[in-house]
Amino acid sequence: MTLPLDGIKIIDFSDNGFVPSGAAALGDFGADVIKVERPIGDPMRRIIPAGIVPTVEGYDYLFELVNRNKRGIALDVETAEGREVLEKLVAWADVYITNQLPRVRDKLKTNPEDLMAINPKLVFAKGHGQGQKGPDANAGGYDGVSFWARGGVAHVLTPKGSETPINQRPALGDIPSGFNLAGGICAGLVHVLRTGKGIVVDTALLNTATWTLGPDLAYTSLSGQELPLGGKRETTPLMGQYKTSEGRFVTLMMINEASYWDQACRAVDLPELIEAHPDPESRRAAWEAIIPMFAAKIAGWTKEEFEARLRGEGCIFAFFADPVEVVADPAVVANGYLMEHPRDNVKLSAPPVQFDDAAHTIRLPAPGLGEHSREVLAMLGYDDDQIGAMVDGAVVLAP
Repeated sequence: MTLPLDGIKIIDFSDNGFVPSGAAALGDFGADVIKVERPIGDPMRRIIPAGIVPTVEGYDYLFELVNRNKRGIALDVETAEGREVLEKLVAWADVYITNQLPRVRDKLKTNPEDLMAINPKLVFAKGHGQGQKGPDANAGGYDGVSFWARGGVAHVLTPKGSETPINQRPALGDIPSGFNLAGGICAGLVHVLRTGKGIVVDTALLNTATWTLGPDLAYTSLSGQELPLGGKRETTPLMGQYKTSEGRFVTLMMINEASYWDQACRAVDLPELIEAHPDPESRRAAWEAIIPMFAAKIAGWTKEEFEARLRGEGCIFAFFADPVEVVADPAVVANGYLMEHPRDNVKLSAPPVQFDDAAHTIRLPAPGLGEHSREVLAMLGYDDDQIGAMVDGAVVLAP
């Protein structure tokens, strides 16, 4: 398959889920990604062992998800020898990725001006919780805080009057935010190619939330109020949710009512509505009466029965699918939207873009802590004695 970033060299000095997931996507695109960890390891390695997220037989699918297609080195960058290794990596790389807060970058001297002094053509990419400016630029943030809660996503998805909030799914803000960062990095690489000058790329979990809620926030900026959704439906019967006889929700989404009116009426076994309401005006006047007619008909069929009717008429629809159904969805399988792991019995989400119509693959499992330390050091020109001395001195961790 085509790997458009083949030959691009990336240092991923980040941890947890958000920023590493962006580096994983770039690895999927063919980049040579080296994950730099402190000897203590990425905190992400401890989430599943701590029981924060359920798993099967202790398998750490979260770490695999955001760190596939990377090599790994465990390095104490606060030692003189470790700093030398880091600077050699910076000189080698095209891209440097981090989620270190400003105070940490100040301490480690890993700010853009520090690293661009070593490599002026560097794409310096950083991810934040709340962004690079403002009163909380130096505050930590996770997707549950910066994206889900502060970004308004939890609020708009929690039904009004609920005693408890809707629960967030694991890494729901992390993964899309990481892909946003990956997109910015690709634009940064184009900038360097065209100008020969390095560039700083920045994104935040909060920014992904405002991007995700773009229609809501645009309406609020105009009106000063929330976008009113829910309650009485004031739209075509061809748009919205219905329920089948066994309680399965189905979404009809035929926005162009005129083009689909006949087919939809036949699909719900109400052909008499075709002649009764042949024009937009008469249909709109009858929406309130027609919607319960649609609902009553649909409630009499099973999912399989109604799906066959909808497909037979070429309607645009989808049933609410649970994760078990998504994993087995013929379109998901045929298009390779879940990648087979090369070693373990797990499937990982592929990045949401393909090249030359080919599915992505996992070339490398997520690295063990320090798994490629010796290999990376040898690539940088260190000999066996020098590498052994760094291992003995705890500058690097290497199995």
